[in-house]
Amino acid sequence: MADVIDEPKQTHRRWLGVSAAIATILLSLFLSGSRVGAIPSGQQATANPRDAGLLSTTASAQDLCPDKTAKAETTNFGLLNASAQTAASTADLTIADVAERANPAVVTITSSSQGFGVGTGSGFIIDDAGHVVTNNHVVQGADELSVQFLDGTEVLATVVGRDDVQDIAVIQLDLGEGVAVPGTLAFGDSAAIRPGDRVVAIGSALGEFTNTVSEGTVGAVERVLSGLPNLIQHDSEIWHGNSGGPLLSLQGEVIGINVAGVESGNGLSELAPASIGFAIESNTAREIVDELIANGIVARPFLGIVGAPVDNGYQIVTVEPADGPAAEAGLQEGDVILGVEGTSLTRREPFSSLLYEHDPGDTITLQIERAGSERAVEVTLGQRPAATD
Repeated sequence: MADVIDEPKQTHRRWLGVSAAIATILLSLFLSGSRVGAIPSGQQATANPRDAGLLSTTASAQDLCPDKTAKAETTNFGLLNASAQTAASTADLTIADVAERANPAVVTITSSSQGFGVGTGSGFIIDDAGHVVTNNHVVQGADELSVQFLDGTEVLATVVGRDDVQDIAVIQLDLGEGVAVPGTLAFGDSAAIRPGDRVVAIGSALGEFTNTVSEGTVGAVERVLSGLPNLIQHDSEIWHGNSGGPLLSLQGEVIGINVAGVESGNGLSELAPASIGFAIESNTAREIVDELIANGIVARPFLGIVGAPVDNGYQIVTVEPADGPAAEAGLQEGDVILGVEGTSLTRREPFSSLLYEHDPGDTITLQIERAGSERAVEVTLGQRPAATD
């Protein structure tokens, strides 16, 4: 199936659990063109396209292995800046302490739309202005958003901005008179996370059990799954409905946003937690969140192709639009992109990651293979259209 890496998603993505046979490290494929935000209201987890928390993907063993081979008072939890970090204790908190301090800032998001009904996901508040970070697929296509606090208070929210490339969205709470932000969480430094570190995940398990806490261990960093690079792999229990919830260090900082899970066993169980969870690293998320709050969009480069990974690179399936950057540079269907600016494509450095290192307006050199011979092609990148529902 063609993989559109620099085109806006025109259809809604389906996020479900991926059944995995651990002994053979193979992941079964579950794909759909429907969007998912979460668990349908009034049901236990079903295959509704809005089930959130577990990613449907074309993942393989190689995807998982990079080459080489409260309430009235505001709880402001996490290290907010360098000076605070210096002054703060680096001693680990207990799991219960992390959960108790973080939980007031973790919210349940209910999204409603005419096309997809009602679904539920998770998110977390990051400032006193009421900005909430979640996954794009939780809020995509929603006509109305409702946010529930730990104490049961519900408020409406609006979308500030969405990035469908990294699956991150920011919404803002509509805080009425007498309603205060119950707590906030701050981003930590995901570069400091190592395999073996303990982590805590909080989210709305099955869309019904709000603020469910689970703990686990980081299994690996810099994983690539379904086109999302630099993911943190962990074994905290991730349920349908956990999408958008925080992954926390034992210092109480957000070091990831839970986005996907892989289930073990011989079949897909809607009522079982994922055996392996994946989270978008905080250092990536923080930059995107800042840009979404400031501009409503993330300015990304646009090439104008539809393609698919092949053994030696990334093959162009179609060139579109006809007046896009790729077409104007003379790229053709069947060309295989081998590298970008001298860096060869690998599982760890896929085409999308290399492309998104550049800005709209940049002129870059692509190394391509055409009809058995290699050549260099210069392309001036355009700006990727904003995400659409």
